[in-house]
Amino acid sequence: MRRWRARYRRLGGKTIVLAVILLALILFMILERNVKPALVVIAETRARILAIEAITEAVESEIVQTVKYQDLMFIHKDTQSRPVLIQPNTIEISRLAARTAEQVKNRLRALENQEILIPLGQVTGSHLLANVGPRLKVTVMPVGSVAVNLVNVMEEAGINQTLHKILLEVNAKIRIVVPLVVAETNVQHQVLLTQAVIVGDVPETLFQLQMQSQ
Repeated sequence: MRRWRARYRRLGGKTIVLAVILLALILFMILERNVKPALVVIAETRARILAIEAITEAVESEIVQTVKYQDLMFIHKDTQSRPVLIQPNTIEISRLAARTAEQVKNRLRALENQEILIPLGQVTGSHLLANVGPRLKVTVMPVGSVAVNLVNVMEEAGINQTLHKILLEVNAKIRIVVPLVVAETNVQHQVLLTQAVIVGDVPETLFQLQMQSQ
């Protein structure tokens, strides 16, 4: 009789352990299915904000302050001082793109040492639970190359005047690593590089320059 009781207790103990393990696995699957998509969205949003801030700081502090419109564009005029051709300085633009890409990559690398902590309660979408639960650490890592493009924008600036804006468009890919999740996202951001007012009819000039630094 005692042997049966001891065996029953052992079987009962094993059953409880198996039930707990099974319950834990079910809860894990439910959490992964419901939490993972929301967690990825939140992590991507946070990481994109940091990446855009890094790109803006790199361009504005290291690039914009050292660049002038006449360094990038040559405006050719006729005998009556009317613009007939706007010619890009391709050599200087290539140098600028390479320098920008390197500065941006350095800033993005620095994000690896910056912790992003997301309270698990934010996954629920509830404002009351936004700061509740353990903090999940998000790691941001730059991936691959940084592409730098120059974008032209022409705007009317008054009678017979045109405002020529040159925007620096930076495209980068970053990897987001959180518990149980690894995702990649593209970040694109434009920063005003320089601008000038052109007096007279603007010649029809279209150029697209795309440089990529590995």
